[in-house]
Amino acid sequence: MSELDYESSQLKEKIAMQDLQTLVGKELKNGPRTEDDLLKVIPGAKYDELIKVLKNMLFLKLITKEGYPVVYSLSKEIQEGLTEKKKLSENDKNQLKVAVLIESKANDKGELRKAMEQIADALKKDENYYIYSLDIAEIILHDDLFSTYISAEVSCSTLGSLFRLIYYYGATSVEILRPEKLNVTIGDLQQTSQVITDMTHGYAQMIFQLKQENAELSKLRR
Repeated sequence: MSELDYESSQLKEKIAMQDLQTLVGKELKNGPRTEDDLLKVIPGAKYDELIKVLKNMLFLKLITKEGYPVVYSLSKEIQEGLTEKKKLSENDKNQLKVAVLIESKANDKGELRKAMEQIADALKKDENYYIYSLDIAEIILHDDLFSTYISAEVSCSTLGSLFRLIYYYGATSVEILRPEKLNVTIGDLQQTSQVITDMTHGYAQMIFQLKQENAELSKLRR
């Protein structure tokens, strides 16, 4: 395995563990659960990975445990946070709600942190999105490259704004949280088509400019 593949696998493992943590949290929202309960309701969950996630959640004080067999529950602070999210949801008029990851790498930790904070700030101020939660993960280092990601739950004003979120903010993973079905108006579909057209045209322009620059550099080398 190459160094780049190893680093990528590390980041994927970290994201997979966070995904499992999210699933555990969703189950505990419905009430206290034992380890066996969680293994039964979370598809593909492995015992050793689940224990690792539960220990981490206990360390972060996201959950509590008591009794025998051990029963896990969401902490008081997390329950209060869920209540706050419910209040946010009551003011949210957008149909589409998604969970996104925005990954990034750099050889300078300070610049990486600054760039991710700028992305986070821009997303918070963007009127196309309603923010439920947004966090920047701890920056990790492997073979002189720093890596991190933004995890966020946001709702989108239109289908076009979802594609805009993926392209302009560089989302690398998108999970649709709602709705189960989506009725799209012709106006929204037209806007979405234009967003995709603009993205494709912009990408083509970037490739063209790079080719021209490479051609000019080739002339200078002769």
